[in-house]
Amino acid sequence: MLKRIIPDFDQVYFPDATPVPFIETVHDRIMLETARGCMRGCRFCQAGIIYRPYRAKEPETLNREAKSLYSSSGYEEISLTSLSISDYPKLSTLVDCLKDWTDSRKVGLSLPSMRIDSFEAEIMEKVQGVRKSGLTFAPEAGTQRLRDVINKNITEEEILNGCREAFRKGRTNVKLYFMIGLPSETDEDIIGIATLGQKIVDEYYKNAGRQKGKGIEATISASCFVPKAHTPFQWEGQDTLEELVRKQRLLGQSFTTRKIRYNWHEAKVSQLEAVFARGDRRLSKALIEAHKLGIMFDGWDEFFQYEKWMEAFEKAEIDPSFYANRPFDYSDILPWSHIDCGVTQSFLQKEHLLSKEEKQPPIAKPNALIAVQNGSVQNCVGEDNEYILFYSHK
Repeated sequence: MLKRIIPDFDQVYFPDATPVPFIETVHDRIMLETARGCMRGCRFCQAGIIYRPYRAKEPETLNREAKSLYSSSGYEEISLTSLSISDYPKLSTLVDCLKDWTDSRKVGLSLPSMRIDSFEAEIMEKVQGVRKSGLTFAPEAGTQRLRDVINKNITEEEILNGCREAFRKGRTNVKLYFMIGLPSETDEDIIGIATLGQKIVDEYYKNAGRQKGKGIEATISASCFVPKAHTPFQWEGQDTLEELVRKQRLLGQSFTTRKIRYNWHEAKVSQLEAVFARGDRRLSKALIEAHKLGIMFDGWDEFFQYEKWMEAFEKAEIDPSFYANRPFDYSDILPWSHIDCGVTQSFLQKEHLLSKEEKQPPIAKPNALIAVQNGSVQNCVGEDNEYILFYSHK
């Protein structure tokens, strides 16, 4: 089955009103989707594969939608969302359009999912006009070698330059996201996260124009790598629970400053995520057993009961490590092989092999063109179809 793709985002229906909950929610603001898809190609990212090709809305469309959502909700913040907002080709124009009316209404703009390498100081200065929000970047790995493995096209110098410019513009709050347990990861890569964090803190105090008496608020969050279907890393197994916990402790012990706050994702939850991310229909028995044991609302820490999950697997005669930790072969029929997301298995295999060589394919440009031919959306960037990042059906 070929997936349905909306080729023109400016013509598609978008809600003109947003519900306002009575309680505080995770996204307690206007979420304005600027684009769908990603022009990067990180090898761990499922969204970057299944939402291909990249399609962006025009600034005029987004400005109209933002006004409608504001009128219906009264929210005081608009978050410009996409998989990588800094790759939106008309970001500066969009910010200008929004600020024509948001400043007078004291409505703030936030830019999540920024890439440090494409972070523009001019845009940063614009969006901090109403209120200075924190910056969030995702280097994902602490060493250049491992960033090359996962195809995170960013260097340490670009990371430091981005933070340096942010500090120069008065920012003091920086959040950095990393992953633990990535394929080929070593202890040196783990320690590299703490080392990079320290270099960022040092950059802040090198800034002669920083506000006196104001310290940096740096947060490093480390999640556990979960192999995802339809990605080049779908054949990789997850680290064992014991190894993930060991790496989390190693990272915590590697920090030498109190200027960095360290957060980590519960490894037991990540293990379950890997089980169900790589599992097949046999897991339905475990789900039934879990329901019988009263397992529910696992998203809240106070309700998560790891031991009961293990009991459910045991009753269903299922070994969780069979799904979470076992690597797959290219010849295996994967539980999701019958699903066609628009990217061929041969492409994913080539990307997987490139990761082992620590190589990167060419990067698509932000002004990527999209064409529709015979009902199939194709990307018009690049001449080598083998490495077009918005790979289409052949």
